[in-house]
Amino acid sequence: MTTRLDRLFLLLDTGSTPVTRQAAAQQLGEVQKLHPHELHNLLAKIHFYLRSSTWETRIAAGQAIEAVAKHVPHWAPIKKIKEEGSVGSSGPRIATPVHQEREADQLKFDKFDVNRVLRHGSSLLGSAGTEYELDLEETGLDPKERLIKQRRLLQKRLGLDVGGVLGMDSEELFNDEDLLIKKEATAKADSNTLKLPTSAADIVAQEMAQMGAGLSSREKNRAKRKAKQLLKQRSKENTDATCMGSGLENMADEPVGKKAKIVKVSSQSSFSDKPQSDQPADSNIFYEEPGEWPFASFCEQLSTDLFHQSWEVRHGAATGIREVVKVHGQSAGKSVDQPLDQQESLNQMWMEDMALRLLCVLTLDRFGDFVSDEVVAPVRETCAQALGVVLHHMTTAGVHGVLGVLLQLLSQEQWEVRHGGLLGMKYLLAVRKEMTDELLPAVLPSIVHGLQDEDDDVRAVAAASLNPVAGALIRVCHAQVPTILSTLWDTLLELDDLTASTNSIMTLLASLHSYPAALVCHGQSTTTLMPRLWPFLRHNITSVRRAVLETLCTLLLADHQQVPTDVWLPPVLQDALRHIFQRCILESNPDILALIDKVWDALLEKSPLDMLVTASCPYISAWMCLAMQPSRVPIDVNMLIEAKHKVKESKGLSKSWKSQQTVKEDDRKYIGGDTSLSASVTERESVVLQARIRAARLLGRVAPYITSHRLSAEFNACESLAQILIFHLKSKSAIQRMVIGLIIEEWAQTRKEFQCPGAVKAKLLEILSCTMYFDEVSVPFMKMQSECKMLISAWCDVRKDVQPVQFPSAFTVEQANALSESIQGQLSQAGLPARTSQDIQQRCKHIQGSIEEINTEQQILSTRTQACLASAVIASKSLPEKLNPIIKPLMDSIKKEQITIMQSHAANSLASLLEQCTSRNPCPSPKIIKNLCSSLCSDPNVTPNAAQPLGSLDLTRPPVFSKASVAGCAAGSRPSSPLPGAVTTVQCDKRVGILTLAKQQQIAAITAASRRAAYARSRSKESSSFSETGLFLDPSILTEGSSPQSQLQHRGAKSALTTIARRFGMDLITGAGKLWELMTAPLLEHLQPSKFDAILLEDKDDLAQELINSLQVFEVLCPAVHPNLHPKLTGLLPNLIQCLQHPYTAVRHVAASSLGALGQVATAETMNRVLADVLPLLGVADSATRREGSVEAMMCLIERLGMGVVPYIVLLVVPLLGRMSDQVESVRLTATHCFATLIRLMPLEAGIPDPPAMAVSLVKQKARERRFLEQLLDSKKLDSYEVPVTIKAELRKYQQDGVNWLAFLNKYKLHGILCDDMGLGKTLQSICIMAGDHYLRERAHKKTQHADAAPLSSIVICPPTLTGHWVFEIEKFCSREYLHPLHYTGPPTERQTLRSRVKKHNLVVVSYDIVRNDIDFFKTIQWNYCILDEGHIIKNGKTKLAKAIKQLSAAHRLILSGTPIQNNVLELWSLFDFLMPGYLGTEKQFTARYAKPIIQSRDAKSSSKEQESGALAMESLHRQVLPFLLRRLKEDVLDDLPPKIIQDYYCELSALQVQLYEDFAKSRAKKGVEASIDSPEEGESQAKPLAPATSHIFQALQYLRKVCNHPLLVLNKKHPQYDNITAQLSAQNTSLHDIAHAPKLTALKQLLQDCGIGVEVMVSEQEGLTEAVVGQHRVLLFCQLKSMLDIVEKDLLRKHLPNVTYLRLDGSVPAGQRHDIVHRFNNDPSIDILLLTTHVGGLGLNLTGADTVIFVEHDWNPTRDLQAMDRAHRIGQKRVVNVYRLITRGTLEEKIMGLQKFKMNIANTVITQDNSSLQSMGTDQLLDLFSLDQKRPGGFEESKQEASSSFAGSKAKQTASSVLQGLSELWDEKQYETEYNLDSFMQSLSS
Repeated sequence: MTTRLDRLFLLLDTGSTPVTRQAAAQQLGEVQKLHPHELHNLLAKIHFYLRSSTWETRIAAGQAIEAVAKHVPHWAPIKKIKEEGSVGSSGPRIATPVHQEREADQLKFDKFDVNRVLRHGSSLLGSAGTEYELDLEETGLDPKERLIKQRRLLQKRLGLDVGGVLGMDSEELFNDEDLLIKKEATAKADSNTLKLPTSAADIVAQEMAQMGAGLSSREKNRAKRKAKQLLKQRSKENTDATCMGSGLENMADEPVGKKAKIVKVSSQSSFSDKPQSDQPADSNIFYEEPGEWPFASFCEQLSTDLFHQSWEVRHGAATGIREVVKVHGQSAGKSVDQPLDQQESLNQMWMEDMALRLLCVLTLDRFGDFVSDEVVAPVRETCAQALGVVLHHMTTAGVHGVLGVLLQLLSQEQWEVRHGGLLGMKYLLAVRKEMTDELLPAVLPSIVHGLQDEDDDVRAVAAASLNPVAGALIRVCHAQVPTILSTLWDTLLELDDLTASTNSIMTLLASLHSYPAALVCHGQSTTTLMPRLWPFLRHNITSVRRAVLETLCTLLLADHQQVPTDVWLPPVLQDALRHIFQRCILESNPDILALIDKVWDALLEKSPLDMLVTASCPYISAWMCLAMQPSRVPIDVNMLIEAKHKVKESKGLSKSWKSQQTVKEDDRKYIGGDTSLSASVTERESVVLQARIRAARLLGRVAPYITSHRLSAEFNACESLAQILIFHLKSKSAIQRMVIGLIIEEWAQTRKEFQCPGAVKAKLLEILSCTMYFDEVSVPFMKMQSECKMLISAWCDVRKDVQPVQFPSAFTVEQANALSESIQGQLSQAGLPARTSQDIQQRCKHIQGSIEEINTEQQILSTRTQACLASAVIASKSLPEKLNPIIKPLMDSIKKEQITIMQSHAANSLASLLEQCTSRNPCPSPKIIKNLCSSLCSDPNVTPNAAQPLGSLDLTRPPVFSKASVAGCAAGSRPSSPLPGAVTTVQCDKRVGILTLAKQQQIAAITAASRRAAYARSRSKESSSFSETGLFLDPSILTEGSSPQSQLQHRGAKSALTTIARRFGMDLITGAGKLWELMTAPLLEHLQPSKFDAILLEDKDDLAQELINSLQVFEVLCPAVHPNLHPKLTGLLPNLIQCLQHPYTAVRHVAASSLGALGQVATAETMNRVLADVLPLLGVADSATRREGSVEAMMCLIERLGMGVVPYIVLLVVPLLGRMSDQVESVRLTATHCFATLIRLMPLEAGIPDPPAMAVSLVKQKARERRFLEQLLDSKKLDSYEVPVTIKAELRKYQQDGVNWLAFLNKYKLHGILCDDMGLGKTLQSICIMAGDHYLRERAHKKTQHADAAPLSSIVICPPTLTGHWVFEIEKFCSREYLHPLHYTGPPTERQTLRSRVKKHNLVVVSYDIVRNDIDFFKTIQWNYCILDEGHIIKNGKTKLAKAIKQLSAAHRLILSGTPIQNNVLELWSLFDFLMPGYLGTEKQFTARYAKPIIQSRDAKSSSKEQESGALAMESLHRQVLPFLLRRLKEDVLDDLPPKIIQDYYCELSALQVQLYEDFAKSRAKKGVEASIDSPEEGESQAKPLAPATSHIFQALQYLRKVCNHPLLVLNKKHPQYDNITAQLSAQNTSLHDIAHAPKLTALKQLLQDCGIGVEVMVSEQEGLTEAVVGQHRVLLFCQLKSMLDIVEKDLLRKHLPNVTYLRLDGSVPAGQRHDIVHRFNNDPSIDILLLTTHVGGLGLNLTGADTVIFVEHDWNPTRDLQAMDRAHRIGQKRVVNVYRLITRGTLEEKIMGLQKFKMNIANTVITQDNSSLQSMGTDQLLDLFSLDQKRPGGFEESKQEASSSFAGSKAKQTASSVLQGLSELWDEKQYETEYNLDSFMQSLSS
């Protein structure tokens, strides 16, 4: 069966997005973390995918190796091996023979000859055919031997075998004798798998024993090596021979002695379609001894793979090496066999060897992939990265060694070798920056040579290698800089749009020019160099365009004395201006546009004036035309300047074939660029307007220069410019007029001389006061003309008395409107046929539609154009007498303009106008400001209505539709609303409620509804159909009266008012007094703190509305007011605080918002006042209004201040905590919301100092309350809680910590989730806090008689299988005096009688189902503690059970759960809704804020933005809930735990079992037993042989044991009760296979789910995997009987837990296969359970893969059970083992367990298999086994109705196939871009 680990590898291989694959890789890291001993197994599996033919799979496998490596601890040899042999050994490098062997294997710089490699080595190409073949005898070798042999062969063939140098043959280390012994050992091992030595230590011991004493050092080491190989021989299958191909076997010196060949072909197909068994079965090839570096063999294998003939395998190997060395480089090569002082040299030897292997690949690799405009060599680039990582760990000597080889590579003939050498150089310079000064002089000549290389790709890498060290280059190698610059400028002539090196060469040029020292290095004239840049201004790569502009900017601004600008600039000035202006028209990137501005200004500044006029004047008119270009019409090519690349002459068949290709491309250019052509109309319009404004800015800036008074008359262009401007102003085109207005405005604002002729100003004023239809509306206008003519024709046809000549030949809009209305009016009296009448009616409607289109378009154009012309008049400071023609267009633009930049433009002009009008009389400012303030308050969404704060919103009505959607509505289709029901919000009306909260809830509801609608649209197959999909939610449905128009008005007015406030600055009160008055007067007048009386303000809607409007202006202007005026604003704080107590909801809301806004600008003053005056209002018990106002103010402040609130958190948290249980729902929810927000910021509080303005008393208070915060965030800082009553158990340290945490929650009335790992004692911790709290309450009540301390009962609710267990545990640990539990269970009648007893008990234990059924009773009781055991049962808040539980009221609420709750984010809401309702917002808010982003980010097709918001949402949610979760894993508390924890799980017999048990006990069998026993003495009976009577007794006991396990074991057809019972069961509609009849199975199910088995869990936040791959726990499940195992397998696992993976091992498994099963279980951590019988599983097996052991049945002999337990608890087990024993209470089984304990306690008695039998039992004990213990709590009458709840999570909705949908077939060049980004590589290296 496919395991979850297999599925994880499937995702790694075939995940549809990089995110999915990366998620799978990260999960593999988690597998390593949970199962550290699985390393070699995981590496073997990942290695398979490193060799995949798919790029994405290899990258993901590399990520998996990184994730795994990060969870492997850094290894270092700790014990020092004492050197043996002579003292005078030959130096540290060859200390021992092992070291010699290592040296024989390793490559060294002094013996390495790259030319020999090039001569003898065959090129590594792209294909993987049958190039490599193995000798027949080699295939039988152990994988390790094969690897060693191949490595030697590789060295020999590279001519690099250095064994001979050391005076020994490398074959000597391994001879035939070794092989022979090994094979014998293997044969022995196979004959008896179970007796295989279990550790290397055992094997070493055996080898030593065979060899005898007195071994030499060399012999001992040889023994160790052999032992290690024996250990690695365990698995029978050999790895596929393809894993080992060296790829270098077809060389000249091939051995001739080959016999028959075995040919292995490496598959090129995708790995996903192969069966899983294709993976290498022998994972032990990578197994290392505990004393060795864990990755040694793995890296050895990868270094062999580096020379594979398939480029994919080489790439995978380099990727693997890169990731391992990145994390574990400092451990590589070290060995426990060597002295500590030699470890570093071993490490360097390993690095040297690896560096040389990577250099061999750089030398021999010839594979290149053509992507877009360049060649990517993935093998060479990845090897260079791996080399970079190796260099990171090398000494200086090592670095110089690598450098020497790289320099040799650069002088080779093949371009690929030079390319590889430069790649190595790039990473060498980037990684060893500290050696730059030393390295640069050595490498620079070769790199400069590379820059001049005939091959473009070599040039690209050469430039890229110098980029990161440009600064050092100028500093260290100043003399070579002129050569480099000259080379780069010359190279520009050879580049074009398609050459690979353009980007890196341009970037290098720009970065070199950014250093002033480089500017004096020019060998050539800048005049000749500049034009080489022009072609690159239109390059499609943004960074190239940026580099060109930066180079230009640097050259212009440097103005060095040796190269003065006025010498080189004039000849190229005209072209420069044309190219820059043209780029401005076509560019859309804001960064580039800002650079263009900078370059343009530099050109104007640095040019001689007369030359500038000569260069620019001929093109001014053309440039204006470009700025006026219609939006969607391509620009005429004749208006653009073209800069062509110089065509290179082809040199034979060089790689420059690319540049010879003729590329047919669409050369049409559009204003604003063509990227936004496909965007919406508004977006496109915005981009085009931006381009027009930018172009006008350039033209406006050139105007002062060409009209300067410093110019002579013949050069001054003032008159000609005026003529051009007037010509365009006379035009009927709106765009032309607008652009001229923008140019004049810019000209006037340049702050240089403004020489605009009077004629132009006069023309401006003239056209401002007249209106006309613009040319742009001609299309709809002509359409209207033709429609009018068609209507007249149709009308004349039906009315013969009417002649066409009676109508005008052309219609104005008014005439057309009159015509259509007149004919419509006459239709009803004309008595025409219905069809004709309909046709004429339709024509009239068409005319009305055209008129509406003309008017809309005309209004937009008119508003925009007139506003630009008015702005020009204002900027030119020539205001007319009457200001109306100037003010009206600006006000229209502010209120109606849809494009934000035009609105802001009008706002700026209006502020400038008010500034100019301050001295005017009468002054228009007050009127304008009042008008703007009214517009500001026009949107009811923002400024609430005093009488109806929420408007008359009805979300059940159909939503508003767009015109387009209504037009597209098919006849007869009915629009359906996406809002199925009214939105339930908290109460909020004129006087009661919190408007901020109500609005939040509305927005969440509408967001959810619109998302549902969008989802429905996306799911709809018929996109044209209207129902459900054609609608959109108009935001105006938020509040009645809100519309897009009022929103525009609010936005414009806000922009204008803030601009005015900023423009006037500190003179606001004098310059714009009306604004200050509107903002503050009502506050001062109506809300004086000394005279405040809320009753006087009741029912005064007008006064309230005036206050609201004033506060709205206050809120908007706060951020814009000059800091000097802030004291005046803070002086209004008392008045604002009074507003918070106002009877009107809307006033409180706007006051709270204003307080938030004021807090942003004057934080210290505002917060001091808030802490002093607003916080106390939170506690006013008799006024809900004050509490609502103050908590709303808190909410707004926290939201507005963001991080600014951090210093005050401590002071706000505790008061808010008190309101989280307020009786007013809105106050409670808002307080909880605030608390939740503050919790997320709490971790930051400690690092931020107190604000200087904070009062001393507050600083002291802060110190007191910080203690609370520290305890909340760090459970280690909690006060120790001493349990005041006696608990009959000693608490371990972590349990005491848990009780401290629970006591902390108790003290502050908080609630939480205790989700410790199973087996850590959650029950005991809960009992401690309950017992202690009950005792303290009772004592406090006796003292004070306070109602608050009155004793209350507690309730524990748990699954049915655990109720008896809870009662047992309580009685076991605590005296009845403190906790007196009532087991509330049984059928309804019995429960009815139990109700009267509830008051006599202070604790009720009850199951979930019974609470649900009896909720009407339970909800009437006020509980002290309400504890939900396995509380994740209520994770779905919509179930009846969850709804019932949430009706219980309790002072303290606690959830216990062993599953890692914090991972199931989507289920958290329901749990917290029980604990702290409102803490995570409403369910809709939670969905909008957390669940939706998280779910979307898990979608395989999610965008990077969605993934980011998902990660942020997850982070934010965790921060919010973690203070209320306490989870300790066993790993965390290992020191406190015994190695084994044994727990007994008690079950009650089912009714059927009771019936069978009692039936037997009463039968003659028991009497027969009594008769046959004559009570012999203990000693006697042991001496006698087994009598027949005893075997009869044994059969009887076996029968009873079977009954305890499952009735099915005894109920066969021969059973006397069989017919009776089957009839009884069929009447109850059940069968014997129902697990309800065997409580052990229901308990087992519960237990497995507590272990996290069978419960599907969302494992990881960022990853899109819907279930855990590897569970937290793995289980060995023991039964005595094979038949019981069958029942567990069929009736429980297959039926109830189908997603559990398991293996089975019992007597029926052949002995030869048993080891394989054990091996598979130990090596695949995604197998959850191994089912065993005690007899088979209890012997000699090493099952350390499991950490949980469950006994379903028990042996008489305790040692057998102990033996079975120890399967999991052996050497190699690194975790605490939990042992659970399922025991049926009150039966034979409980007594067997008692006997077991009794036997184990007998001092000095050894019980063995031989002497432990029934004979050793006392007679009374034996008879006692037959009787059923009636004293057990709860009796037998456990209700059959109380079926156990099923906790199995719903099956994962996201199947593997759905995750894998949409797998992209096309190659994406971005994959290379991402993988080979130098910055991200350096970042990963440093991390």
